Amino acid sequence: MGIGLGVVNNIWIFPLAFSLEELGIYRWVERTAVLIAAIALLGLHRTYVRYQSRFTNERSGLFLSNILFLALVSTFICALVFTFFAGTLAEILGASGSADELQFLGAVVAGSMTYTLGLSIASSAKRISIPFFLKNVGIRGALLIGAYLVSRSMASFSQWMQLLALVHLAVGTVVLIYAVWLKGLPLVRPRPLGEGLNKELATFASSGIVMAMMTMGLATIDSQMVAGMLSYEALGVYSIAFFIGSFVDGIRRPVSQALSPQFANLWNEGAMDQLAQTYARTSRVLMSVALLALVAIVPNLNDLFSWIPDPDRFEAAKPVVVLILLSRVIDYSFGSNGEILSNGPHFKWNLFAISGLVVGLIGLNYLLLPLYGLRGAGYALVAAYTIFNLVKARFLYLKEGIQPFGTVQLQLLFFAAAVLGGAMLIESLLSESFWLRLVVKNAFIALGAGLGFIVLRRKI
Repeated sequence: MGIGLGVVNNIWIFPLAFSLEELGIYRWVERTAVLIAAIALLGLHRTYVRYQSRFTNERSGLFLSNILFLALVSTFICALVFTFFAGTLAEILGASGSADELQFLGAVVAGSMTYTLGLSIASSAKRISIPFFLKNVGIRGALLIGAYLVSRSMASFSQWMQLLALVHLAVGTVVLIYAVWLKGLPLVRPRPLGEGLNKELATFASSGIVMAMMTMGLATIDSQMVAGMLSYEALGVYSIAFFIGSFVDGIRRPVSQALSPQFANLWNEGAMDQLAQTYARTSRVLMSVALLALVAIVPNLNDLFSWIPDPDRFEAAKPVVVLILLSRVIDYSFGSNGEILSNGPHFKWNLFAISGLVVGLIGLNYLLLPLYGLRGAGYALVAAYTIFNLVKARFLYLKEGIQPFGTVQLQLLFFAAAVLGGAMLIESLLSESFWLRLVVKNAFIALGAGLGFIVLRRKI
């Protein structure tokens, strides 16, 4: 449902209701809020997931109370700071121009912080469906209704941005309350845990701050650099490409969130065989998802863009979609190596690796954006994720003797290449007949995907 609403919003209603500049402003606020929220949580959400299983009885309640207190203080401060100084931040980050709607950044940051913390707490109780539903369906549904009112001139873009801020705050608050209720632990006055744990927790939390900065930097640096080096209008175009190319992230995120506490527990128990099996299976499952997205979207790209209101504005986004999809195939094929590293004894090394990726991505964007425009951001993603995942996979193999690959991945690539090639051939041969091309092409894709599922599902 969330993906469906996302498609309607990003492909139809947002381009119908907003100008390219307004789309860019919205995307900047959303992406920047994600980045700030991850940093401002001070690694507390990751610390809770990593260590919650080590506490029992009343100490569990004290640990949760400490985490909540520190996170909520940080959330309150950030809400104030980024409400009044959002314009200044935009100038520091190099975004071209300013807008009154940037003031809603503080509320979106606060909502993102409370949601992220609540989701982490809920994941430790293995109950993440309701938080994801509220975010992916609740927020997107509210934004769809608001954007429709804007398209009918019944509301302004500024009012819609206010709705964005209020909905994020409401969902974040509800998810956090729900997560605390799930744990069923008594909250007490925050105080030191004792027993020499404070230093260990502080070290892990500090690494979590850097990790969050780098991880969210990866998710947002391309948008920041497109806005800074090109324009908000260019970011509006790029936002369409990014959504189409990375909508499969909506599938990976819950998988990642669910697996993080499991990997932490496996490391704590020394269950390396089970960890290796899970690592390999995440590679097969996630690679299947990414390849399915590639073969379903690329042959239909022209048809998909034809449904966007005033599609000529977004012509430059088409090749970027293909490049982003390719980067996702590469990244997903290596499985959940990031979750394994960040929730185990090698979390410090993971910081250096991801920091190198961010630096490389920034350098590649500086080099490629002026040369290739928006396509440069796509080239940078493909190159950076290829190098990054090769380095992480090699490290895990050398240190722990585990790796995720087997013959199944080769078979997946074979099926995907055959289906993609056949669909593109149909696209070319039937280019003059829209409906016949659309039906035959997608019937072939469905047949190929179904055959691949039948042949490989037990191996995956």
